[in-house]
Amino acid sequence: MDKNTILHLANLAKIKISEDYLEKLTWEFNQILDFVSRLQEIDTTGVEKMYTPIENLKLDYNRKTSTQVNSEDLLSNSPHEIENNMIVIRSSIVEH
Repeated sequence: MDKNTILHLANLAKIKISEDYLEKLTWEFNQILDFVSRLQEIDTTGVEKMYTPIENLKLDYNRKTSTQVNSEDLLSNSPHEIENNMIVIRSSIVEH
């Protein structure tokens, strides 16, 4: 992965990256891609598929849960509200 690709991804994610950090990030991305490439070379013939890394996990899909939330308490956590609706402000651009 080259610097231009990293900059393009950062632009899509609305992240500003300094030139110093770009060097490091490019190296790290390439290390990750190299690791994934090596994982794909492993022969998994005869290995049974795992749907979860936790053995004997029994999921109870019939279990019903209920969480009651008081709307006044919920709105008290919001800095902005209009007609009992929480207003969410878009976060700012992350810079590195």
